[in-house]
Amino acid sequence: MKMKSLRKGAVALTAAATLLPASASLAQEAPKLQIGGTTYTKWLYGNSRQQGAMFNFTTIPGEGSGENGIGTELELLLNARLSSAVEVRGRIHSRFSQNFWSNFGGFGGNPKGPCVNGDCGEFDVRSNQYIKLRGLAVTLTPGYLVDSATIGANDFGQFDPFVVGRIRYIDRDNAYGVLVQGSALERKLTYDVAGISLPRLWAGPNYSTGAFHTTDASYVFQGKYTFNDMFDVGGIFQYAIDNELNAGDNNLDNGRDLYPRFRNGVGGLKAGFHMGSVLDVRGSFYRSYMHAEETNRFGDKPDNNPAFVHKSFGLNGYSPTMAGKHEDNTWKVDVTLNDPLEIGLSLNAQAFSIGADYMSIMAARRESDVLLTEGHDATFAFPGPNNAKYGVFAGNPSVIGYGGWTNETQQLATINVDNEFTDFDEPMAETAIGWKGLTFNPVYSNGALDIAGEYSFITYNQNWQAWGDDTRALDNTRYPGTELDSGVLHNFRSAYQPFQEKQTHILVAKARYVLDLGRGVDVFGKVKYIHDTDKRLNDKKYLPYQDGDCPGGGVACAGNKRYYGTDASGKQLSTADLYGNPSLVADGSGYQFKPFDDISDDDRVLNYTSFNLGAGYQLTDDLYASLSYTRFMADLQDGNTAFQSYNLHQMVSGQHDKNLVSLKAKYILAGVEFGLEGQYLFGTFTPDYGTGFVAQAADEKISKDHGVEVGSLGFTNRYGGWNPLGTRSFEHMRLKAFMKAQF
Repeated sequence: MKMKSLRKGAVALTAAATLLPASASLAQEAPKLQIGGTTYTKWLYGNSRQQGAMFNFTTIPGEGSGENGIGTELELLLNARLSSAVEVRGRIHSRFSQNFWSNFGGFGGNPKGPCVNGDCGEFDVRSNQYIKLRGLAVTLTPGYLVDSATIGANDFGQFDPFVVGRIRYIDRDNAYGVLVQGSALERKLTYDVAGISLPRLWAGPNYSTGAFHTTDASYVFQGKYTFNDMFDVGGIFQYAIDNELNAGDNNLDNGRDLYPRFRNGVGGLKAGFHMGSVLDVRGSFYRSYMHAEETNRFGDKPDNNPAFVHKSFGLNGYSPTMAGKHEDNTWKVDVTLNDPLEIGLSLNAQAFSIGADYMSIMAARRESDVLLTEGHDATFAFPGPNNAKYGVFAGNPSVIGYGGWTNETQQLATINVDNEFTDFDEPMAETAIGWKGLTFNPVYSNGALDIAGEYSFITYNQNWQAWGDDTRALDNTRYPGTELDSGVLHNFRSAYQPFQEKQTHILVAKARYVLDLGRGVDVFGKVKYIHDTDKRLNDKKYLPYQDGDCPGGGVACAGNKRYYGTDASGKQLSTADLYGNPSLVADGSGYQFKPFDDISDDDRVLNYTSFNLGAGYQLTDDLYASLSYTRFMADLQDGNTAFQSYNLHQMVSGQHDKNLVSLKAKYILAGVEFGLEGQYLFGTFTPDYGTGFVAQAADEKISKDHGVEVGSLGFTNRYGGWNPLGTRSFEHMRLKAFMKAQF
């Protein structure tokens, strides 16, 4: 028995010795779940009294926007390490939309209501404080064949903003796909390959990927080879396909065939030359192809038909893609001289050309900046002096408000730019489709002093007449005009207008200096100047009517059209279909607006200056505050009443004077961050619309619809809208404060 017991003990001891390392290994490989999160509370206040949602801006019908209210969101961050080769991450996030504190948890509400302002309460997901799964992904790092594979949510920011950019739509990781990354030859060769499900909300014609969307995808491959420290070369290719069910396949026994609704391919080559620490040269070239189905295969009406594809657009069409087939090129070259004289002075330079027909449906839509230039200011981002979309008509609010956005702009190589669900203190994205030119950016740094400057010359690949095609009517174009480029500065999502002959000069100088007082006073300032000219219609053959058609002297216009071409059916084409003649005013003394009888009637000349001066101070170890003043001045002639901003928008010709006083503060206390920006804006707009028309007095209806005094002077346009002639004064207060706690 004793020998047997000893034998059993030896076996047990051997087994234990064998299993212990494995047990330790298993203990090390045991799944580890980490849970963290943030809670974010935002206060909005503004004297425009809009309360549609807990953000200042959206263009999406039914979403609502606002500048008043308090709301809170919760984000839970989950991360599980299953082993050294497997990681799972995800988020559970409430939606920050109409979840005002005053909703009291989202109870009640009217399901038949407009569903803005939180009116629908618990019956609508925008205000019932629901929590949603977001950002779920599994990452594998097997250690062979590939470096990593991520299956699930991603922002896909590792690619190229010209081709596949960081995806942001409410949340940056709503996109799902499979991403494989690898390397070889001691990491001299790297590659990324991905299949990404196309976002059905915006990644196709008419802001949709159609009715059959579950298999629509974008496939992208990029590779880079680094020869040595001085030279590297890379390439990228993306192909997106949006398929629909083939309406001609009626035999269901062998499944259903698919038919392409939209296709988009982009290829790019990139190279970098790095001459030590002093000189760096980078260049890239892209070519794109797109084809939006244009045979009415999916119907000829957009109503209740998600598969509808535009064959063409009216003057003011909306879509993230053009219609029909298009090919074009884009390129840029960047040069950096890093302090070659060793005096603290460096120079960045860029030459670029983005094709007017360049299209990548997956290019970055925001949170990227593909050009070196600062571009336009975001304070005048929409048509009209107060950022109103269609301000000549009743019931069109100013959207982002008189003050616009106050941070610098980001230029993107897409017409599908996205500024939705943003506040006034966030950066604004603008389309740079069609831009070509040069930018020089000197930078000087010496101790407590930093100085930077910019000169940019920009002209445009879509400098054309009649959309570049004399064989199509103005309202039969393949290009979506969106709101058209009709405002004080560049409308952020308008790349196209029917007539354009445009050039832009941008000059910037900015500096920051730390005064040796107390904890150090940050003093900063900036001056910016933009000179912009656009002849628009530049050939007499495009004038709408024959010479002398409106003789004046109380004589009505005759209506004898002038024709500039014929379409494929032989129909004669005239701009009179857009620029109709004026009627006589009631007393017959003159015209309602100036007849369009001269090619200079739509000319645009802008001289725009802004300057900023401010100071900041670290008041305590936890609290930093700054105070600044900015003035925006625009001397603008943007056509006269013959042109009247394509009839749809408030005219902006005249003198604009806008002033901004801004107070910012940041306070950090052991895991909690508080931030605040309060703004007071005031200024005037003094119109100057030229001559050739008779001013009329506003009646009670015009007063009610357009917020002007009864008896004040203005004129009605071709579509019945109203343009006031008196000086307008603006006063706008707005505030955003937040508390962010991490746990």
